[in-house]
Amino acid sequence: MFEKGADVSLMAAVSYSMAVCNEQSPHLLQPNEVSAGDFSEACRAKSHGSARTPMIASENLPPSVRRGLRFLYDHQLPDGEFRTYASPTIDMRVTRYDSAIFVTTFVLYSIARIDHPCVATMTNRAISFLTEEMVSPGLFQYYTSKNTLSIDFDLDDTACASVALERSHPLVMGGYNVESFMENRNEGDLFYSWVGVEAPANDVDSIVNANVVLYLGDRDETKSACRYLIDTIKRDYVSDSYRYYFDDMTLYYAVSRAYAHGTSSLSEAREALIEKVLQFSKDDGSFGNELATACAMCSLSNFGYDGVTRLRAAARYLKEQQRADGSWRRIGMYNQPGVCYGSEELTTALCLEALINVAGT
Repeated sequence: MFEKGADVSLMAAVSYSMAVCNEQSPHLLQPNEVSAGDFSEACRAKSHGSARTPMIASENLPPSVRRGLRFLYDHQLPDGEFRTYASPTIDMRVTRYDSAIFVTTFVLYSIARIDHPCVATMTNRAISFLTEEMVSPGLFQYYTSKNTLSIDFDLDDTACASVALERSHPLVMGGYNVESFMENRNEGDLFYSWVGVEAPANDVDSIVNANVVLYLGDRDETKSACRYLIDTIKRDYVSDSYRYYFDDMTLYYAVSRAYAHGTSSLSEAREALIEKVLQFSKDDGSFGNELATACAMCSLSNFGYDGVTRLRAAARYLKEQQRADGSWRRIGMYNQPGVCYGSEELTTALCLEALINVAGT
């Protein structure tokens, strides 16, 4: 997803022209803004696709989810991208827009089970955006074609984008990019992060492997990766297993969504994962910040955790943190040396996924 080292990293050496954005600052661009009264009608008029299998019907959406959807709808860029911001610090107070595909793949996944006309509208736009960024035979790099930066293709972005396109793009539907995954494994059949880069310049990241398994599912070629993910969680090697992310909770989320997406062999991690997630539980209902709490709620729900009281307390915490415009604050989720990445769109999408999961319990 990022540069393989300081020598090839442009980002760490760039002199940023950062926009200082506090939590109340408006976005510079609001391309899809419509009046509150016109929101639902505008979505119906522009929607020309079908929503994925819903978890909760449109008329039953909690107000917090409706506000979050409105924020995402208003702030999706005209080409379908959801913004990414780069910052020198994890608190993301000083940032600049940095066009990338990764956040858009997360937003698509998080809203896919919400049955609302605007989800179809946003999904269609985002799929068009990802389609334009794809390079045959179905590969992606982190930066978009709009960005002045470029980078090698990687399996993290390719896997997450392929999941978003698996029902719509012929290269993904036909499995034309699968060979690229198979060709980029180490001697233990774990997936490298980068396409076509030899070790030791390449690396193995647990969250990248979880995202690859999300796409490829259970098959002979992913058995080692699934075993590695299970053992990493059960043997408590989590914090040393990833390179490009900030938080253990991101791995738990990635593994849980791969399981929920159909990789049933990961069920062996269930008890250990739930136990470890619950260790982060706090008296205010959170599991840390808003992003970590959303990932925790999704992780527990995806593995069928039945502690409804605990999940609802976390949902109350998220609702209390929602801002007036429907968003949740910008928090760094992933990184490379010297640069942190996140956005309100990313945090908001994950919070919506978490709230929808709890609403379904």
